[in-house]
Amino acid sequence: MSPKLPKGPISAEELARLKEQMLRDDPEYRAKVEAAERSRRERVQGLRVAEQPIVADLRQAGVEVSSVWDLVNTSQPYPAALPVLLEHLERGGYPDRVMESLGRALAVKPAIGYWDRLKALYLAPRNPGEEDGAAVALAACATGAQLDDLIGFLSLSERGESRIYFIRPILNVGGQRGREIVESLRADPTFGKEARALLRS
Repeated sequence: MSPKLPKGPISAEELARLKEQMLRDDPEYRAKVEAAERSRRERVQGLRVAEQPIVADLRQAGVEVSSVWDLVNTSQPYPAALPVLLEHLERGGYPDRVMESLGRALAVKPAIGYWDRLKALYLAPRNPGEEDGAAVALAACATGAQLDDLIGFLSLSERGESRIYFIRPILNVGGQRGREIVESLRADPTFGKEARALLRS
């Protein structure tokens, strides 16, 4: 049964509430919402199952987590986890989202020790999750010593928009040269928006 509409003018808030109630009372709409939620839960569960070998190896290394994302979302250092994360990133075979989480968990300064291995993964990724994860890790751990690599990554058109991650570290660790590079990207169709935003901040 549809809710009774009030007489006279109603506020936007009341209108939104009435619309929400009408949609909730619509069996077809309810079925769609429930199907979407069920599908989301199944995807999440599938990813949890897929990352269990990584979680098990992390626990064996003394790192207690229930998901790789637990590392991404912590500010506590986790040096013992880094070799485990990199080993699984190199091994591959996980869903995109899990590969991305491995790279994002490696996006910490101490990962600089794995620069060459992360670079190799970025240069020949097996899937978009690995490409994105490796780019984030490289961007986060780079120092001035890696400036030439960072600049070189920008020319890899086959790496698409993942190259945007390198603009900030080029500016941050590149000194005057880095600033000039970022300045030169202001009008670039791929990098311009990010370059202009960083130069304004």
